[in-house]
Amino acid sequence: MHYPTQLTRAVLVLVLLALAGTTLPPPAQAQGLPWQDKGTPFGVVAALGNRVRADEIPAAVALMREAGVQWQREEIFWDRVQQHPGGPYDWDGDDAGRYNYDLAIGAQAAAGIQILGLLDYNPAWFKGKNPRPEEWIADWGDYVYSAVARYGRDRGQITYWELWNEPNLAASGYESGLYTVADFVRILEVGRAAALAADPNAKIVMGGLAPIWSEAPTPRHYDYFDYLDQVGRLGGWRFVDVIAIHPYRPNTPEGDTWRRDQSLTFSQELSRLDAVLRAYGPRPIWLTELGWSTSQSYLGVDEDTQAFLLVRSYLLAMAHPSVEKIFWYDFRDDTPPGTPYERPTTSPGEIESRYGLLRRAYPLDPARGDLRKPSFLAYRTMTEMLGGLSLQGVTLDGSDGVFWHRYAGGGRRVDVLWRTGESAPMITVACGCREALVRAWNGEVRYLLASAGGQIVIHPDQLGAPLYIEYDPPARPGRAFPATGHSIGGDIRAFWESRGGLARFGYPLTEEIVEPEPGSGRPRVVQYFERARFEHFPELSGTPYVIQLSRLGEAALQRQGFDWRSLPYQTEAPPECRIFPETGRRLCPPFLAAWEQAGGIDLVGLPLTEAAPVADEASGERYAAQYFERARIEHHPVQAGTPYEIQLGLLGREQIARWGGMP
Repeated sequence: MHYPTQLTRAVLVLVLLALAGTTLPPPAQAQGLPWQDKGTPFGVVAALGNRVRADEIPAAVALMREAGVQWQREEIFWDRVQQHPGGPYDWDGDDAGRYNYDLAIGAQAAAGIQILGLLDYNPAWFKGKNPRPEEWIADWGDYVYSAVARYGRDRGQITYWELWNEPNLAASGYESGLYTVADFVRILEVGRAAALAADPNAKIVMGGLAPIWSEAPTPRHYDYFDYLDQVGRLGGWRFVDVIAIHPYRPNTPEGDTWRRDQSLTFSQELSRLDAVLRAYGPRPIWLTELGWSTSQSYLGVDEDTQAFLLVRSYLLAMAHPSVEKIFWYDFRDDTPPGTPYERPTTSPGEIESRYGLLRRAYPLDPARGDLRKPSFLAYRTMTEMLGGLSLQGVTLDGSDGVFWHRYAGGGRRVDVLWRTGESAPMITVACGCREALVRAWNGEVRYLLASAGGQIVIHPDQLGAPLYIEYDPPARPGRAFPATGHSIGGDIRAFWESRGGLARFGYPLTEEIVEPEPGSGRPRVVQYFERARFEHFPELSGTPYVIQLSRLGEAALQRQGFDWRSLPYQTEAPPECRIFPETGRRLCPPFLAAWEQAGGIDLVGLPLTEAAPVADEASGERYAAQYFERARIEHHPVQAGTPYEIQLGLLGREQIARWGGMP
């Protein structure tokens, strides 16, 4: 990928004066342009009625809720719901379970997902003939009226309606019967009148327009800037409440790419669009399609890069004053027309089929381990970290290749930071905080940073990968621990209190958070303690396994670069010891009694090493330690005769806690 800006020095020290309680002004509004609904920016294009069979719609909606989707664009094909002029409308699908708009829209509305209704293209009885709109414009009005009356006025499920899709491109404009820009304006005029007649509360979104980056525009194929200008000159602005664009790019959102008459980054493209709004009237901007494909074609990106670009494009769009909502295209990988639903197949080089957050699979099973792409995890983490927050300021906007956006709301403060320069900076943040929880783009915890004098140091080590930094995450209701400022509740509290409490597990270091399961990416609620990491399995409620402990002992050995399997396999042990053939390790006094007292196999796990001498670098103390799957047991002879002779290692703290900054 092309990253146009590089750091000019290897170490960049920046100080953010973000003291606790400080209120910073939001970014300045674009002069004369609206900043209206910034509260629900997270949308996707899933088109459930068209692309998901009726029996799989509940699973699709469950996955949308998991991802934190706030808006979904539901495309309703005119030629699917009405087959003859003046004929009846069929909203509940065909015999194959497809095109059931009643079911798709109702399921999303019941789940609290807001819907943008998209109405398009010309009617079934004129397919392949392409007469001028005058021959079917009255039927178009009837269709819009019927859809808006059904899902707006009567059911209260849709308020915003997008009329047509990409009319500026030849395939969906000229070749679909819109021969001139004036034809599209007529579509808007009649559609608005019909929609408001059906539902006075209806809002009209101009059919989303796509860019042309390389080829020269023609009277059948316009770049959206040219098309918008003509719509404005023809008075089309008065028929819409929202302007929609599809700002696909051939490179990164920060990249500066030539677009025939000028080079544009994503932010510059939006600023150029603002100039059009000023010329013809302020309207909010919705990005009703945006995405990158993971195909193996020259325009495709790898799956991690797709995830990074998703977050960065959303952040840059959300920071632009006139942009209200962003719809990622699309929610699930698609298949070429004619592909059997039960046997989805795509070519690795097929670009149109690989824009999704989910891989195309049958059946659509949320428990499937290979379903979620990295971009799904990135989307889910983004909505979890930033949902309900407001942008407070842009501290860095790409100078020296670093971007830094600050969000807050509801007692939470979250910064998002990423770099596109080749050198990784060290960034000092004067946060005025007690601690900061640093999470990766996919939700994994990177570090818990205890501040030094109210400051922390952040090191964005992975190129292009966003980091989330949450300052002093608020404690949730439950049993509070002033020592760390965190609390425990529910099943985790019950387990902690019944299985050893403070002596066994230590203080909580975090609140309950969601991290992706290794391998599958499925969401798992976890909580870190000084000596353990709890994982919550509500699907096992009623069994002893609803709370399980992570394999922190094995993870600690891996961090040290130590493969326990390389140790000699033991087959014999003294009578006072116990041997474990599963790992070939012996467990001898005093570790054996400590292992049994700490929970044995269930809570400590199998031994991975023999007991071995350890020298503490700071104190010089020599003691013995033995690693297990979920713990480390330590024998401290200098503490003989005290309760601290046998201790459980602070593996949770060692895994995530750092003082002041990342190493």
